[in-house]
Amino acid sequence: MALEAVKDIKNAESKAEEIIKNAQLESKSIIKNSEVKANEEYKRIISEANVSANSIMSEAIKEGEKEAAIIKEKAQKDIDDIINLSEDKIKNAIKLVVERIVMNNGNS
Repeated sequence: MALEAVKDIKNAESKAEEIIKNAQLESKSIIKNSEVKANEEYKRIISEANVSANSIMSEAIKEGEKEAAIIKEKAQKDIDDIINLSEDKIKNAIKLVVERIVMNNGNS
């Protein structure tokens, strides 16, 4: 009877060791799978963030180009207005400048 009890204990210990070994292997597998999934999730999140950042940047560039076009258009209008000054206005401006120079030099 004692011999059989010892065999039963050894069998139980052997089964326990096998269970522990399987549990360790399974835990390593679970950890590895978790690392793979975490890495995939990380890559997905980074990819989505890059797509979002590119979209925001593209939108900002479009807005900047719109604002630049408005400023450029106004500047071109100002240039055209200066170029298209009537001859009378140019003559009057020259006359005023000459009068001021003469008055300032004449009062000296």
